[in-house]
Amino acid sequence: MNEITVLVIDEHQDIRSLLSRGLDGIPPLHVVASTGSPLEGEALAARWQPDVILIDLKVRGRYRAEVYQGIGRASPRSRLIVFTSYLTGEEKESLESGVSRCLLKGMPLKNLAAEIVKSLEAQPALNRDKLRN
Repeated sequence: MNEITVLVIDEHQDIRSLLSRGLDGIPPLHVVASTGSPLEGEALAARWQPDVILIDLKVRGRYRAEVYQGIGRASPRSRLIVFTSYLTGEEKESLESGVSRCLLKGMPLKNLAAEIVKSLEAQPALNRDKLRN
């Protein structure tokens, strides 16, 4: 299988570092960059055009949708995967904002890697032009 590039966006530096190092060590994944900032995440997405963007930001409501849509527009072919500690009930809105899947933290890294690979096999890339603004 070809290399799968990943961008990690997580507000917690320790988690971000663990995810980045851990996932980068599981072929075919390659973490190209990581950040805790939504704005930097958008810029990194535009620069790297990764296959997958793994994201956990403690933002809610309309701003969350705007963040996901902005990152999705910056890298239209990327799959956005929310990887969070808890579900908030806003997952449907996240999916409508361009997120491919919502996964819970706590799973072994090998399982997360398998879910990342599965997300690329499961569905065609989203047409972000059709997303709500």
